[in-house]
Amino acid sequence: MISMPEAKTSYLRNAWYAAAWSEEVSRTPLARTFLAEPVVLFRDTNGSPIALADRCPHRFAPLSKGKIVGDAIECPYHGLRFGSDGNCVHNYHGPIPKAASAHRYALMERYGVAWIWMGDADKAHEDRLPDFGTFSNDDRFAVARGYLPVSGNYQLAVDNLLDLTHAQFLHPALGNANSSEHSVFKMNSEGSTVWAKYFFEGEPVTPFKRMFWESASDTCNRWADIRWEAPSNLYLEVATSECGGSREEAVVLVPSSHFLTPETSKTSHYFWMNARNVRIDDEALTEMFRQGTDNAFRNEDEPMIALVQERMGDNDFASLKPVFLSTDRAAGRARQILTRLIEAERSTSQSETERAA
Repeated sequence: MISMPEAKTSYLRNAWYAAAWSEEVSRTPLARTFLAEPVVLFRDTNGSPIALADRCPHRFAPLSKGKIVGDAIECPYHGLRFGSDGNCVHNYHGPIPKAASAHRYALMERYGVAWIWMGDADKAHEDRLPDFGTFSNDDRFAVARGYLPVSGNYQLAVDNLLDLTHAQFLHPALGNANSSEHSVFKMNSEGSTVWAKYFFEGEPVTPFKRMFWESASDTCNRWADIRWEAPSNLYLEVATSECGGSREEAVVLVPSSHFLTPETSKTSHYFWMNARNVRIDDEALTEMFRQGTDNAFRNEDEPMIALVQERMGDNDFASLKPVFLSTDRAAGRARQILTRLIEAERSTSQSETERAA
């Protein structure tokens, strides 16, 4: 059986994970689970986002079922109050016990997302979050976004995003029949970053793309470049031009960001946002764009990922000895890098513990 310390190191802890859309974090407690740890999110009286362990140290009641009082959250069981730093600030029943505190997690906001750091707070530097969403505040784009709970391990969702060849089979409205047979795929990596690049030449314009494709042409050239940053955040940019045109001549640009956060070993949180540079003032089109994207994830990708997770059962991915296709190179490299980073973090943690002993 896996011990608790080993279970914790099955995730990369010293990294930024998407916790919630900023507007989800309010003066009402929000309960979420990240890396198998229950967390409560709320804002203090200054509007700063706070993340505490969602477990009272007294009788382990969920703090998220309590209420916000000033800058503190009150336990619904015996009324202990914990300040924004996690320390107990009020005990109805007498002196405050020295050990009465709820762990506080580092939290920051960027791209309209509240990001949580589940590891050593002293290492939670904001510059460790790469650029994923400058388009979200760019007047040249119309932006749509969404959230989806996934009944599968977060790495299965990353695999799905890094391999676009599944689209012709799983997404009839988005993909083209036989498109993968005529695509050019390239992959490279550096450090904790992996790039997967696809080029589809002379492919038919799909019904989904027809919503914002203003050319009379029924075919196009399409480039899709994906950047994965450990542990599980991705940036995808799709550029479309007339047949014969270059990427620099692309008339349609669709950037998107995808943030996967482990909930448990078999479930995850999926935050996404995408944009387009055409008909940006058309709010009805933006809503259609959002619905189309949500439908693909919610009704096509997620059910398949859930089925894969079900068939895997309690088995580790590598232990099942998966067959790899050429287009799995990016996903495979991402898994290798993440495994290496987790092992390095585990080794560092053990060394620090031994030195402190």
